[in-house]
Amino acid sequence: MFLKYNIPTLLWATVILFLTLLPAASMPQVPVWKLISFHTAAHAAVFSLLAVLMLWGFKKQRHYFFLQQNAGRFTFLLSFLFGVLIEWLQSTLAWGRQGDVFDILSDVIGTVAGIIFYNLLSRQPAFKNYL
Repeated sequence: MFLKYNIPTLLWATVILFLTLLPAASMPQVPVWKLISFHTAAHAAVFSLLAVLMLWGFKKQRHYFFLQQNAGRFTFLLSFLFGVLIEWLQSTLAWGRQGDVFDILSDVIGTVAGIIFYNLLSRQPAFKNYL
């Protein structure tokens, strides 16, 4: 039952990991003046979706009550650690990528935005049955 509701999270995390570990040469060229805003927004967006999926999976599963009751905290912690892992892998693998503390900050901002979005959405009567 736990895995059933968390498959979307695992798939999305796999996509994030794959895309963030692509060699630098295969990344699209973005002008320097656009890099900060696009790069930051991209990190925040993918981690926001990751947080929504993770929070949904943790809340829907019925196997681990403690996880269900503390879904927001676990979502934040695991998303943060995942962001740190990605940046560490980027800095240690010799593929022309480099880790960046500001990427972790963008990941955290996206995670918090995703948690807030999920909580606001779950209070809406139209979504209560789905979230």
